[in-house]
Amino acid sequence: MKRALILFWKGLTRFLSAIADWFTVILGMKDDSAYGKILRRIVGTCFTLMVLLGTSAAVVGTYEGIAGAFNDDSKVFYDIQYLSRNANYYISECGEDGYVENADGKKTITGIKWINKPLGFDSLVCYSDGEKRGYFNLYTGNVAIEPQYAHAWIFSEGVAAVDDEGWIKFIDGTGKVVIDPRIPYYPGAEGYVFHNKHCVVHKDRRDRFGLIDKQGNWALEPEYFSIIPCDTFWILDNGKERSVITDNMQTVIPFFTGSVMISLSDGTIIATMEDHTMKTFTLKGEVIEDFCIQNIEAMTYDTEELQAAGLSYSSIEAIGADLYFCKSNEGGGVLLNGKGEKI
Repeated sequence: MKRALILFWKGLTRFLSAIADWFTVILGMKDDSAYGKILRRIVGTCFTLMVLLGTSAAVVGTYEGIAGAFNDDSKVFYDIQYLSRNANYYISECGEDGYVENADGKKTITGIKWINKPLGFDSLVCYSDGEKRGYFNLYTGNVAIEPQYAHAWIFSEGVAAVDDEGWIKFIDGTGKVVIDPRIPYYPGAEGYVFHNKHCVVHKDRRDRFGLIDKQGNWALEPEYFSIIPCDTFWILDNGKERSVITDNMQTVIPFFTGSVMISLSDGTIIATMEDHTMKTFTLKGEVIEDFCIQNIEAMTYDTEELQAAGLSYSSIEAIGADLYFCKSNEGGGVLLNGKGEKI
């Protein structure tokens, strides 16, 4: 093995030496003739140019790296939020201010902290510059109402609520006050959005809510604990009971003790009563089912106490109001009421 390694090393060194001699001959390193001199000059010049090009590339790369480290713009990455064919909103991923850019690549608004788009067919977007709130047109990207409000809400049905020196007022697309309900602003207040030509508004003390119309008149006096919009309906809560009314203030379901869920997909209103039973109504308030079962859960019991009392069942299913089917382990079953009495 030792002899084999020695022979291999000698062969490798001779092979490399032969290649080196071959290159020196080709490049004219051992030729003292005029041809050899010219060839050596050409090789030397090419080598020098390669060194200069490599050095220049290294210098340029170093400069760009240093400049990039001190250039904040190179660190800022933006997410794009589509607004319209003519405008996009650019949101910084690292806390920098956002901006709006139009289709021509021009920044129309800068220094934006956040935006809220309008509802429906309204075109003015609410935005903040960090101190005040204003509006810009989502189709042009241009400012429509300069930031001047301490608080402002989205446009809905042609109007938007703003905090005008501590008072909630509604403005149109030009900034003109069109509804002045004379109610004060309270910190943390939400909403002030029109649905079906009505808006939920609180009274002076903000402990009760009502509905105003587009003229600022009370359609429902502020005497409810909450009013929740649901498509073309309103769910009223007077603190003890719930009721459902239409967008024209017609009662669909009178006040009752329980909760309400409106399912527009199948055209029903589901009401959960105080005793946890459920009823379904049409969207006009007509009763569909006086006792509605949405789900059936099987209950199993394996305790020794129930087995000793002869009350051990493999499953219990609710099949009606105060009526349960109890299946025994042997395969049969009995009907019991809510008191456990056999029916």
